[in-house]
Amino acid sequence: MRAKGFTLLEVMVALAIFATAAMALSNVAMQYTQSTAHAILRNKAQFVALNEIAKMEINREWMTGTASKQVTEQGEQWQIDKKAQATISPNVQRIDIQVSLMNAETGDVEAGISSLVFFNYKAPLDENNN
Repeated sequence: MRAKGFTLLEVMVALAIFATAAMALSNVAMQYTQSTAHAILRNKAQFVALNEIAKMEINREWMTGTASKQVTEQGEQWQIDKKAQATISPNVQRIDIQVSLMNAETGDVEAGISSLVFFNYKAPLDENNN
């Protein structure tokens, strides 16, 4: 009479199937975590770019050529590169903004995270500012 239960071979096959499924699930979880972290970083970079635009508009800054600066915002260190281009109208310019993440330890630019384009309007001269 044969004993009831699983053979060693059956147990080994079941463990192999379970291990394969567990590895696949852990890879999916790791990819999800990485994409979520990258989305958060892109979102922070967008806020940095929008803050830079707001500062330019508040200060009525009119650019010529290119400019770069480093800022610490949103808990990260960023490099902001701006490039001004003329448009058809002499009172409007196109500004390309590139926001890159910086390595805090080495001070090197690691990667461009976000870019934004906006149109800057030259402030009209008022009576006090001829």
